[in-house]
Amino acid sequence: MILYSENILIEALFYSKEKENTLRCRLCPHNCLIPRDKTGYCGVRRNNEGTLYSLTFGRIISAACDPVEKKPLYHFYPGTSAYSLGGFGCNLACRHCQNHDISQVRDETSFSRLHSMTPEEIVDNAQFHHCKMIAWTYNEPTIWYEYILETSKLAIKAGIKTVLITNGVINSEPLKELLPYIDAYRVDIKGFSKDFYKSLSGFPFLETVKKSAETAFNRGCHVELVSNIIPGWNDDPPQINRLIDWILDKLDESVPWHVTAYHPAYKLRETSTPAETLEKISALGKSLGLKHIYLGNVYSSTGNNTICPGCGKTVIRRFAMSMEENILKEGCCPDCSYKLKMYQG
Repeated sequence: MILYSENILIEALFYSKEKENTLRCRLCPHNCLIPRDKTGYCGVRRNNEGTLYSLTFGRIISAACDPVEKKPLYHFYPGTSAYSLGGFGCNLACRHCQNHDISQVRDETSFSRLHSMTPEEIVDNAQFHHCKMIAWTYNEPTIWYEYILETSKLAIKAGIKTVLITNGVINSEPLKELLPYIDAYRVDIKGFSKDFYKSLSGFPFLETVKKSAETAFNRGCHVELVSNIIPGWNDDPPQINRLIDWILDKLDESVPWHVTAYHPAYKLRETSTPAETLEKISALGKSLGLKHIYLGNVYSSTGNNTICPGCGKTVIRRFAMSMEENILKEGCCPDCSYKLKMYQG
């Protein structure tokens, strides 16, 4: 049990001491070599006199009760609420980041904008607001590792589900230690080319992201994928086909895939993604065997609905990131009794 106090720092996990007062952080594939009195790339793990500390344990920038569909998670207790928390920092630098004002913070003086919330308070707040789950989101949550681990252990005891909304950039050992306390893993698959990953995010971490998704899936986490489609960047047929093949080969045909439209943000000013592009990708994926593909960030009368793979009936109807109707009976289609892989509570 970590003893929390807003007046002290919490020692980080997963690091080693190197020469000349430097530390090697081993949380993510940057494996930052951090000099004394400096932080790693993410901006929230600091070498203080030869000990690595988490600067943001117990400190958040925002908390809200969101529909679980907003994450987006469509097959994990649809229609319920997630107590959602965000902080500062990220281990990528995506050119189109919509939350860059918090994810790209590297100036420690800005931490005065954060406010304190203990793991116990998070669990209490989730219960008070009748939230089914706690979701770590808004910025990259895995750099909050110690905070998430401590809070998730308490959440499990309280009967609350835990969700990571993540870019999947984390090393295998810390991920494996965290996953027993995580119920759902919603991961971004930004594209299926190392060159694309490096051009968009600054780093060629595609293989790490794939491995993290596979590890979460194989360890029993509920997994959903999101791919933000950028015209001229990751919408070419070879990338899309490789991504679909990977889902079918390494995950499962029933894993939900959210194909979302890009809109200009931060440092990327390309033209917004047409709805037709997403519709073509969805049609291709379904023709190759994927069961559940959803369209996001565009208007679609049917692209957010869950369709029974057995008979084609609409079993969950959604609008504007919320559920309007769910006719599943114990996870089964009422018409053909097809059993969907769906968590319901």
